[in-house]
Amino acid sequence: MQSWILWALVLLVPFAVAVAHDEPRLEAFGGYSWVSTALLEGAALSGARNDLSGWNSSVTWNTTHNLGWVAEVSGFLGSSSAASGNVQTRYYSFLAGPKITHHNRSDKVEVFTHSLFGISDATLTPSSSPPLTARGFTIAAGFGMDFVVRKHVSVRPVQVDYMLGQLGKAVHDWPQNQFRVSAGIVLRWSFTDRRNTYQEPPSDRPRAAEDLKKAE
Repeated sequence: MQSWILWALVLLVPFAVAVAHDEPRLEAFGGYSWVSTALLEGAALSGARNDLSGWNSSVTWNTTHNLGWVAEVSGFLGSSSAASGNVQTRYYSFLAGPKITHHNRSDKVEVFTHSLFGISDATLTPSSSPPLTARGFTIAAGFGMDFVVRKHVSVRPVQVDYMLGQLGKAVHDWPQNQFRVSAGIVLRWSFTDRRNTYQEPPSDRPRAAEDLKKAE
């Protein structure tokens, strides 16, 4: 048992050193998002998919130059026609997971992939019947690209995610088998250890010694 603990410590030391020497960075993303869902089909309201527009936001804490951890929230709203009349759709997802980023040589272009896990919540409100609500586990795997335009600002022209899951309900299981596309702005903050940047003020002792020699 002690040997396993020793080997675990040996393997974790390089990772710990990398984390300590790499500068952590916080990123906040926000922008427009589009998703095509099968919620109407799952609720037996229509056989067609419904396209929803909304927003996508996330916060990423980069523990190393290439590895980060994402917490993401997205929301969508739309209206579709069904056999029972007009249907209002509200769809939200709450996801989190790891993110791996590849930087080019100039650090101006960043390509990333992530795997996110969490829950989604959907509410369908037909015009002629009470609302239907379902919630379930969701997995999202995707990739995207950021262009660094300023020290603290990046542009994300595209982020594509494939979302898979099942929203459980008493009568129907609403499948999640859909693509989501997002685009927006990324704000970035870097944190440095100010204790290491402190410089001791110049000493006046050499000048005082020169003054003494002149006085003699």
